[in-house]
Amino acid sequence: MNAARAVAAALLTPALALLPAHDTRAAEWRWNASRVVDYARVNAAQISPDGRWVVYSLTRPRAAGDKPGAAYANLWVVPFEGGPARQITSANAEDKAPAWSPDATRIAFLSARGGEDAKTRVWVMALAGGEPRALTGEKLDAQAFAWSPDGRRIAFTAGDPKPEAREKEEKAGRDWTVADIDLRPRRLMIAPSDPDASGPSADGARPVASAGERSIWEIDWSPDGRFIAATSSDTPRTDDSYMFKKVLALPVELNGGPAVELSGIIGKVDQVAWSPDGRAIACRAGVDASDPYSGSIFLLDAPRGGRPGSSGMPARVNLTADRPESVNHIDWLPDGTLSAVAVRGTRTNLMIVDPADPSRPRALVDVGPEVFTTASWSADGRRVALMASTPQMPAEIYAGERSARGDRRGLEPRRLTSLNPDLASLPRGRQEVFRYKAKDGLEIESVLIRPASYPGRASYPLVVIAHGGPESQYLDGWNLSYSTPGQALAERGCFVIHPNYRGSTGRGVAFAKADHEDLGGREFEDVLDGIDALAAQYPIDRMRVGILGGSYGGYFTALGVTRHSNRFAAGVEMFGITNWFSFLGQTDIPAENSNVHWALWCYEHSEACWKASPMAYIGNAATPTLILQGEKDERVPRPQSDELYAALKWKGVPAQYLVFPREKHGFRERAHQIEAFERLMAWMEKYLKL
Repeated sequence: MNAARAVAAALLTPALALLPAHDTRAAEWRWNASRVVDYARVNAAQISPDGRWVVYSLTRPRAAGDKPGAAYANLWVVPFEGGPARQITSANAEDKAPAWSPDATRIAFLSARGGEDAKTRVWVMALAGGEPRALTGEKLDAQAFAWSPDGRRIAFTAGDPKPEAREKEEKAGRDWTVADIDLRPRRLMIAPSDPDASGPSADGARPVASAGERSIWEIDWSPDGRFIAATSSDTPRTDDSYMFKKVLALPVELNGGPAVELSGIIGKVDQVAWSPDGRAIACRAGVDASDPYSGSIFLLDAPRGGRPGSSGMPARVNLTADRPESVNHIDWLPDGTLSAVAVRGTRTNLMIVDPADPSRPRALVDVGPEVFTTASWSADGRRVALMASTPQMPAEIYAGERSARGDRRGLEPRRLTSLNPDLASLPRGRQEVFRYKAKDGLEIESVLIRPASYPGRASYPLVVIAHGGPESQYLDGWNLSYSTPGQALAERGCFVIHPNYRGSTGRGVAFAKADHEDLGGREFEDVLDGIDALAAQYPIDRMRVGILGGSYGGYFTALGVTRHSNRFAAGVEMFGITNWFSFLGQTDIPAENSNVHWALWCYEHSEACWKASPMAYIGNAATPTLILQGEKDERVPRPQSDELYAALKWKGVPAQYLVFPREKHGFRERAHQIEAFERLMAWMEKYLKL
């Protein structure tokens, strides 16, 4: 047994104790903790402007002797034409968000190098090789960044560092904070892209004066380099970043004038992109303040002469209108059209939207087995890099090329990487899209995994895996993780259903709003209707149905083990909401929760919120429940899980409660993911009698 396997075995010991004494199968399962947690994950693929290379970030597990923390990630490049990939960074850090310089000779990225307490900084390195160099200072915690069109500067956002006077006060014990007062804005700053260039401050970075005291989130340069389009909020609070952002055009130079407001608060806004001709700014946004997702494309009139409106176009145009899909990413192409990665149900598509004729988008990729989640274009708009997964394969890098005439012919994406070849030999349950009618006639889509042993038995258990959000959805691609162990459950003989209940994204705005003022009502009945539909078609043992999920999926699980306890034999609730009224005073997203999830405030509708809370039905609880919670979670704080566990103990229901130190909303540390997976699997094996 090598060192890595020895560590993994040691980590699994506590969880294995939960298995029935006669069960010795844990060591035999092919989908074990290491397989589920340690496979390579790729993210943030970016094609070079000249179309010759694709850079991406690839994870690797921490070594046995490393301090606790998230998996490391390093940068790799692979030729567009195909061939071996080359690793270009190797530090024990998370190297992420790579972006090419306009001349394709350098790559900038974010990384917290220099120890566990290091801040995230912007780094730049040459494609030809050599050590990366930091552009930003050691005290600035950088977030979003963007190259200027001429490649000489990089704009980035960073929270104000803690003042030295404040640090001295804290060391002296005067370390209290005042709510909503002791906040440090997220500044928009600009640094020369040559780390050796001199600048106004020690690290060469200067704040953009026109941003003032606003907090800046997403950014993009104007083609002439004079402005930066940005989303901004009055404070750096998470809730404000979700719900109260404006779109601004910020003059870059000190004497460039004031900020120009392009769009007031309209609800959720994400990703701004300046058109190649400088006349418009596209953004992804919700249609109004109650839209749960920024899944529509809007066009805003860009400023010229210091003010918007000179083009004669309306100030704000919705290009996607009532289309039954959600847009996840946009890019301008040189011909003035927009590339959009869209989700429709459980599938994705890459399409071209012409602002002059937005009602007729053109699909670029035929629907196939792959689910594409990102797209990155070369400077000429011909070549594209994509990340895609299938039910059999985690995300890989793909690339394709449009014909010279710009139509769809010739864009047949080719796979460039093979990152997890060892997974191909593992047993698979068949994954497919399962559609069914809810009681009110609405069609619901889900992703179903049949047991690896099906057919062959008289009956099978079923596990429901509810997604979070609820503004999210399951795609018919790769869905395996420590908290969504579908294939691991299928290997152990379970049917597994991932329902996209009403309130999910990918079906248009009306579908996403269909749970408003009715949380846990008709949307949860969609889950129950799915169980009934499956049982009518497959040999499901209704006495062996489990439910699990995290965040909003944790809320569904808590409802399942309380209000609907007669339907579920086991539950694994992960950092989920259990009491909507107390949650409102604990979470970092009270406005987001109230405006786009409930479409009402619990302070004004306490009876409705209590009736939707799992705690209101604790008298019904009889389902054995495992609770998993991050100690530092600000989204769904620990008291929510504390309430459920205390009540289940009072009721005498079998329950176990694990709190993971340092973890926030979802678990990042390998040991914690392994323990959570093993506990989850053991709980289902025990109470579903797998």
